Amino acid sequence: MAAGDSNSGLEGIEKIAKSSLREQVHARIKELILTNRLRPGQSIVIDRLASELGVSHTPVREALATLACDGLVRTRPYGNPRVARIDASDVREVWEMRLLLEGWAVSKSVLALSEEALDKIERSLEDARRDALQSRYDTHLKSDIEMHRAIMQSTEHRLYLHLARQVEDRSIRIRSLVEAVGSERDVLTIIDEHCAILEALRARDPELVQRRLISHLEAGMRRTLTALERITVDEE
Repeated sequence: MAAGDSNSGLEGIEKIAKSSLREQVHARIKELILTNRLRPGQSIVIDRLASELGVSHTPVREALATLACDGLVRTRPYGNPRVARIDASDVREVWEMRLLLEGWAVSKSVLALSEEALDKIERSLEDARRDALQSRYDTHLKSDIEMHRAIMQSTEHRLYLHLARQVEDRSIRIRSLVEAVGSERDVLTIIDEHCAILEALRARDPELVQRRLISHLEAGMRRTLTALERITVDEE
């Protein structure tokens, strides 16, 4: 069986408890996709995945159907479902939506985020910088997600957050994929951009923070497209 047609990276998955089975199975498979343990384009062998999770086929099939509606899985009339691929058009679509959604949210977060919340973001960025200088990047990705999520959640707008979560899922999957080919310089640049956004948030300046966030996201799209192109060339 070809490498792309097996559930590689799934060994040692924790078994699913029986309570809230459908939700747990959905959450676990989604996590495997977002963190790229199930890789873009990879065939999902339902029998094996169900066995690895310690559940029957039914909740796995139900979860895959829901994830297909979310655009994370591609189903076919015949053959195994596959994890949705990631290409340049996906990156552009996701980052264009982030520009719209986060650009709107950040001008509101200027007044909504407390000093305590901003202090937490600052500590997270300091940890990310310290670890990046030692070539450890997990902290950076976590801090990146937490900062953008704090900005979005500060709106307390239910419909907005529903839409933002869908975009965030796709963004996390793309960033998890390209993070492996990023350089220390890229990571430190991103942290500097986040610090500039934080500075504008502390200044309570809506126009400044919006300009800096948009500049950061536009630069992020360019970095992501470059990294994705590098991954595609390596795979060829």
